[in-house]
Amino acid sequence: MRKILLAAVMVLMTIATQAQNTQRENGTFTLQPKAGVSVGYLTGEWVSAPEEKKKLIAGIVIGVEGEYYAAKWLGISAGVNYAMQGWRFDYMDQSVITRLNYMNFPITGNIYILKGLALKTGVQFGVLLNAKNRVDRDDENIKDDCNKFCFSFPLGLSYESGNFVFDARYNFAVSNAIDRVNERKRSQMIQMTVGYKFAL
Repeated sequence: MRKILLAAVMVLMTIATQAQNTQRENGTFTLQPKAGVSVGYLTGEWVSAPEEKKKLIAGIVIGVEGEYYAAKWLGISAGVNYAMQGWRFDYMDQSVITRLNYMNFPITGNIYILKGLALKTGVQFGVLLNAKNRVDRDDENIKDDCNKFCFSFPLGLSYESGNFVFDARYNFAVSNAIDRVNERKRSQMIQMTVGYKFAL
């Protein structure tokens, strides 16, 4: 799957190099392949011991986003991305890593407050692809224990330099990734990507 995603990005980047610089005009539509990193952590309520320590975990994000300019200062974007999410914590003498891989579908409104600088917020719907717990070196499939869908509110900033777009956003999850008795966990994510935007 990673080879297919990489090939798709390379094709889009080839097309992008032939495109002109993006101009924000009413009715303009742009396409933006993007890639970057996610940093996830754990929130929620669960039975734990005092010696439990929560830690951040990093993953990759890769996808594409389309944007329609309703005005020079306002864009509406929708996209799809593959994101590695999850959390990590140390419990007693064991390191526990939970990996939740999602196909996410963000929809945001982008308000251009300064030249090249946009404030963005909206909604994101995620579909769980797989879920695993790794305790030391042993993997356990926990997909049946997880909610198959995730709902969150992204909030972030982006900056455009030429055709390149630097995007940072925080996805505030409002639905539980795991929802069991005495165990309600949400996977929050900070996402940083670099994209190449071109007009169609």
